[in-house]
Amino acid sequence: MLEIFGKYYYIDVDEMIEQCRPDYPTTKEEKVRPKKTKGRQNDDDDDDDDNGLSLNIFKFETFKACVERIFSEYEPVDEKLGGLSENSISFKIAFNTLIRYNLLKDDE
Repeated sequence: MLEIFGKYYYIDVDEMIEQCRPDYPTTKEEKVRPKKTKGRQNDDDDDDDDNGLSLNIFKFETFKACVERIFSEYEPVDEKLGGLSENSISFKIAFNTLIRYNLLKDDE
């Protein structure tokens, strides 16, 4: 594992798929309310559509770009100089985005 900022992280792929589903709740109200079914008799099939997995492709590609950015640039430097060099703003944004959406989790 690679240590970043003193911790070990992993990417939660299942959470990424959940976040990218088109019906994923985006507001606090939607997260609290139970999911409504549209006239279905059997609630066992709520998770999967008959057409397979549906993803919000824009969200997925954004998360994918963040993951690629983290994999491509992390270079540890002397701790006295700081965690990262000044020219890695894109790394910081990608890292914080993945943390914010619970896609990058620390391995305890």
